[in-house]
Amino acid sequence: MRIKHVIIGIFLILISVPGYLDTPNLVSQMIHSMMGAMTGGSIPGAGSGSILKQMGYPSRSTVIPLIQYSFVGLAVAGFGFIVFGAVAKKIPKKVTVNLVTKNMEAPEKIEKVKEIHTSTQFVDERAQTNLRSLRILQERLAKGEITANEFQNLKRLLE
Repeated sequence: MRIKHVIIGIFLILISVPGYLDTPNLVSQMIHSMMGAMTGGSIPGAGSGSILKQMGYPSRSTVIPLIQYSFVGLAVAGFGFIVFGAVAKKIPKKVTVNLVTKNMEAPEKIEKVKEIHTSTQFVDERAQTNLRSLRILQERLAKGEITANEFQNLKRLLE
């Protein structure tokens, strides 16, 4: 579970619900304040709709549903964040790999060579390539194709 995504989703839904419900009142208040500032409130009989229509603004019945649809879209995005946050697994920060080798002289004896900590967050393609190369080296070491000293030397070359 990724708690940050769940919190973001809840926040988006909490913003979108009141926004959707208050859109008609807010649009009316904006129109009245805009008309009061434009006309000074001194033009009797001048309907706000006719002045706005002459200026090229769409009517309230057109604007209000558009704004409400955008709040619905915001709520859907918030719901998506919540679902993603609840379903997605957390990626571990570090992976530990234990390298073991068989001693060719005494096959029953297994030696632990080294513990390697690798990060799962990659900066670029080069880091991914280096990690793939390191895994190949680890496999070769585990199969006995290279020695521990050769592994260390090759690993230094990769870094």
